[in-house]
Formats: sequence, C-alpha cells, structure tokens
Amino acid sequence: MQSFFKLNRLIVFFISIGFLVLAFEIYLQHYDLLPEKKIMWTPIIFGLIGGTVGILVSVFFNRLTYYLFLTLMFISICVGMLGLCLHNLWRIPKLINFLSNKEPFDIEIFTTYTPLLAPSAFVAIGGLGILVAIFQRWAD
Repeated sequence: MQSFFKLNRLIVFFISIGFLVLAFEIYLQHYDLLPEKKIMWTPIIFGLIGGTVGILVSVFFNRLTYYLFLTLMFISICVGMLGLCLHNLWRIPKLINFLSNKEPFDIEIFTTYTPLLAPSAFVAIGGLGILVAIFQRWAD
C-alpha cells in the first residue's frame, strides 16, 4: 500500500474536508428556508456525499476511485453553477434595467439578499480536484 502522505492524496483529503465544511456552512445559512425550498438541500447533501466519498477516495487510492473522484469534481462544478444561477437569477432584470437606463444603479443588488459568489466555492473545489486528478500521477 502506498503512503498516505503523497501530495495528491493529501489534496484529495483536504478537498473532502472542504466539502464537509461547505455543507455545514450552507446548512447554517439556509436553515430557515429549508422546509419551504427543498432545492436548498442540494449543496448540503452534495457536500456531505462529496466529503464522505472524497475521504474514502483518499484512503482507497486506485484507478476506480480516480474515475469516481473525477466524476465527483464535475458534479461539484455543476452544483456550483446551479447555485450561482439560483443566487443571481433575480439580479438579471435589475441589471438589465440599469443598463437600459430605466433605473439608477443600486449597489444593494450586490450586497443584500443572496450571496453573489458564494456558490462558486463548489466550482473552485471541483476545478482544483480536476487539476489534481489530471496533473498529479494517480496510483494504478
């Protein structure tokens, strides 16, 4: 069995911890609205599954887990993009009204309500994971 302290294994492990931390943080932020907006469970459930699977991947490091990890990273990017859409969909009409000179610019569309870029954390973690999977030699 290979050493656990290889760079790619450690990065996979810390990516997994990142998923678990994100799941907890998102749970705290979405707590009040979870009963009425079921889609808000998506990043929480994905973060828990991603973190758990990632830890298992860092322990059982072989070709099968490589593809599992790569799939997990692509799903992470999709979850992040979905979150960005859901967080910012309501901002688009306000920005269009500003750009068409119908309304003055209101900085509150960036500073209030849903976080502007918070879901991009899933995109960033997924991208990092893909880079690690592609550019670091994976055990056979």
